Amino acid sequence: MRYLRHLLTDNMKKTLYLVRHSKATREFSQINDIDRPLMERGCHDAQKMSVTLQESFPQVDLMLASPSVRTFSTALIFARTLNYPINDIKIDKKIYQAGSRDLLSVINHLDDKYSSVLLFAHNPGISRLLNMIVGMDNGQFATSAYAIVHFDLDQWAAISAGTGKLLSYRQPRETIYT
Repeated sequence: MRYLRHLLTDNMKKTLYLVRHSKATREFSQINDIDRPLMERGCHDAQKMSVTLQESFPQVDLMLASPSVRTFSTALIFARTLNYPINDIKIDKKIYQAGSRDLLSVINHLDDKYSSVLLFAHNPGISRLLNMIVGMDNGQFATSAYAIVHFDLDQWAAISAGTGKLLSYRQPRETIYT
């Protein structure tokens, strides 16, 4: 943990924190997909994972989320734990149901004044994005899981396939239930 904290604070270029939204309900067939709320387990998992992330992460400059209820709710839980102002969470409609290339485009258009960004998104786009930017197959993102990816780059626009280094991937099953 000390090594990770040192890398993120002393050698900072760009760091991307990817978080898949927490477990959402499928019980209400009349609710549109974008409006599905978190299940109780999803709230619990998001809280525990946000605490786990807080242990290895010094600060976040920007939180960016899909407009879906489950994704924004996950972002709110993380924001509270990480002492990030909830009114500063940026909602981007392009993230909802985005593929990996669409998510990469969102990242490539970030303002370079941000060194660290926490992106809350959906599968399969977030899994494919992680696999693309680190250049290896890491499987599927679990709900509430997060990945920390470091880039030895000064500009978000320079991020592309294989330019990232995966520093950590954590999921609720290993973090909470073991």
